[in-house]
Amino acid sequence: MKIGIDLGHGSPGDGAAHGIKSEESLINSVGELVIRKLKALGHTVIECRPSYSTGVNNSLYRRCQTANNAGVDLFVSIHFNAFKDPSANGTEVFYVSSAGKSFADPVVSAIANLGFTNRGAKKKAFYVLRNTNAPAILIEGCFVTSTRDMNLFDAEKMATAIVKGLTGSTLGSCTC
Repeated sequence: MKIGIDLGHGSPGDGAAHGIKSEESLINSVGELVIRKLKALGHTVIECRPSYSTGVNNSLYRRCQTANNAGVDLFVSIHFNAFKDPSANGTEVFYVSSAGKSFADPVVSAIANLGFTNRGAKKKAFYVLRNTNAPAILIEGCFVTSTRDMNLFDAEKMATAIVKGLTGSTLGSCTC
């Protein structure tokens, strides 16, 4: 399978959330492991985060353009949530199409199996979900503002859960 992986934010003008930990730091640590694990399983990975942009709208457009130009079979955007109420916690995965939902359900379940509250797979038309040609999901791994979630967070385990949810396969610890 050819999978477009979007490490959310990380481009000028496209800021990430901050809490107990930085969303961008978690995106990078989990995302790089997801990419390596998918490649080790034989999948083709297209990295969709732009190295530059002129702002958030340009950043979002370029992510979708990269995926669409590459003809990916699936687009996955990795994020972490934040909320002003520190009691908000858990994982959720967004989709817009029924094909996207077929990936969102197993990913959110696999992450929840790590001990995170399962907030569910939810239909919501985020820009990157409605502007990619392939089925698309946006993962909110957990809350960077939640002590509970940050105590549970382990990049290796979260990456393994995401890959298992996407492919049904895992590699265990990644030395890839």
